[in-house]
Amino acid sequence: MSSPFTFEGAVLWLGALATLAMYSVLYRENPVYRIAEHVFLGLATGYGLYVIWRDVLFPIWYKPLFREHHWPWILALVAGGMYYTIYSRRFAWMSRLVMTTMMGLVAGLAFRKFYGQFVPQIGASFKPLVVLVKGPAGLDWPGTLFASLSNVLFLVCLISVLTYFFFTVEQRSPLVRRTAHTGRWLMMIAFGAMFGATVMARLSLFIGRLDFLFREWIPLIR
Repeated sequence: MSSPFTFEGAVLWLGALATLAMYSVLYRENPVYRIAEHVFLGLATGYGLYVIWRDVLFPIWYKPLFREHHWPWILALVAGGMYYTIYSRRFAWMSRLVMTTMMGLVAGLAFRKFYGQFVPQIGASFKPLVVLVKGPAGLDWPGTLFASLSNVLFLVCLISVLTYFFFTVEQRSPLVRRTAHTGRWLMMIAFGAMFGATVMARLSLFIGRLDFLFREWIPLIR
């Protein structure tokens, strides 16, 4: 095992002890976990501030303003300072001005992103029910059947899910109710698959930590 009195050993020991401290919450809430949590949050906050300065403030604001002498960038400092007027009852209206302006800009950018991301998806949902797949010797019947059934299944799922969210009129027809019920089940299946993927991602992180402990910290597996 690496000595904790070397740089590499100290990093390894700190990583192992921090891992054990964080996972100690699986037993119960304890002071060791709280200390590790606060240290992690402090380090993450400090690193986040450094990344903001390195990737945003320095190249986009400080460098054009003080090195290239683009003085209109001083308005960004004024606008940023207006946020802190929220702590003053007399000048709090300044913070509301800049907040509402930024909310409008963010809403516009979000709508633009929505248009660029979801409108193509809406267009892609219009699929042909019969797909002719050509092979080297003519029409590929198995491929044609599979592609056509896939598009029909996609259409059934799409209509079922959209019917579930159709709240304009009461769903009195048995066909509409059953279709909406089917859409609800399809959504539950999709949500279950996404939840399973999330659990698998968390397990992969846990396995990575165990691999670190057993392969690098405890010399049991070589």
